[in-house]
Amino acid sequence: MSTLKPIIFYDIASVVQGQPWSPNTMKTRYCLSFKGLPFETVWLEFPKIKHLYEQNSLAPTTSWVIKGSPTPVPVYTLPAIMDPNTNRIISDSLAIAQYLDEQYPDGPKVLPSDSDEAALIDAFQSAFLSAAKGNIKLGTFKGAEKLNPESKEYYIRTRVERFGVPWEQLALPEKVDEFWDGLRAACDMADEWYAKSSGQFILGDTPCFADFVVAGRFKWIQYCFEKQEWEEIKSWNGGRWGKLVEATDKYLS
Repeated sequence: MSTLKPIIFYDIASVVQGQPWSPNTMKTRYCLSFKGLPFETVWLEFPKIKHLYEQNSLAPTTSWVIKGSPTPVPVYTLPAIMDPNTNRIISDSLAIAQYLDEQYPDGPKVLPSDSDEAALIDAFQSAFLSAAKGNIKLGTFKGAEKLNPESKEYYIRTRVERFGVPWEQLALPEKVDEFWDGLRAACDMADEWYAKSSGQFILGDTPCFADFVVAGRFKWIQYCFEKQEWEEIKSWNGGRWGKLVEATDKYLS
């Protein structure tokens, strides 16, 4: 692997230079480091992401239905990578993980090849992300504070359009309660899955993509929330989530 040209990894800039901000881009950062692939990070502000997509003829990642808009609005997100070894550019963390395993099979795999394990991971990821979806609004409000001014203005404006409510309403007391109730439910659900594993990670002693999905979410909370809030979450489920973050931090280089 030493002869490989570094993969270009597009990540979202934040107020702390070199600090990963997005749990979605963290998944790809974990994968690249875990597989031992050389890469270089290009930090982008939110408004620059669309240009990257258009410049490389990439289709939008998804679309949002905006209140008052007759048609869905295209959305451009990171992560994305450009592999100079194959001249390919790929977006979406799962598609990137699949590409890295297929293109670079000599390193450790991030997605299980066993069909039963693959089905388990797919079911777990869907269940975890569905359970965590309910706490997105307060998380959005908190996360914006870690963005640079250019990205923060764009992020607030587009999320107000998406949610159809004034920005400050995302942090109302009922939204705070909703966040913690939803996060606790997601943690309890995930803990039941992890408790069935023979090791620290979802499939045993070696992490996989599903572990990076979970670790990225908690690392984002650690970065964007108050210290005492993170300490509270670390105590849940026998301290499982703090231990998971510590065990995967070495892959966030």
